[in-house]
Amino acid sequence: EAAGRWVRDLLGLPSACSVGFVTGGQMAHFTCLAAARNAVLLDAGWDVEGDGLTDAPPLRVFAGEDVHMTIKVACRMLGLGANRVRMVAADDQGRMIPAELAVALAEHDGPAIVCAQAGEINTGAFDPFAEIVEVCRARGAWCHIDGAFGLWAAASPTRRRLLDGYERADSWATDAHKWLNVPFDCG
Repeated sequence: EAAGRWVRDLLGLPSACSVGFVTGGQMAHFTCLAAARNAVLLDAGWDVEGDGLTDAPPLRVFAGEDVHMTIKVACRMLGLGANRVRMVAADDQGRMIPAELAVALAEHDGPAIVCAQAGEINTGAFDPFAEIVEVCRARGAWCHIDGAFGLWAAASPTRRRLLDGYERADSWATDAHKWLNVPFDCG
């Protein structure tokens, strides 16, 4: 509990959010996306925990073109399907384009989860979270941030600006083995 408070404080996350320690970024995504799946389907009138996924309303996951493979793996493990992740156009640095996300979400009538990223693995680019969260709020979509690489920028007064708007997302995953160089089992 104390370490969870430290992480929330260090990363500037809402004081009411839950913190869990798992075996790395993959399981952090799995845990966050399981919560997202259950919440958006419950909002649509479907209880996944009681009724499973059979006959559930169609749920779509949206992610930028340069999404990390761990998001797709988590979707596969959660029964959402890796091939059903809708790719949203990204710029030449791998940042999701919010206007393209708005178009993609408008084409889907149903529960939705959007996966943005803090620190694209090849370029280090951060998605424009403030704009992405606004698009998610307008469409009732859950916003998850893959912060395995870059969420730790929140701990730096000179780098926190890269995350503008991140604190309004619904879930965040990080992995201390990247910027903090600690063992892999620290998601």
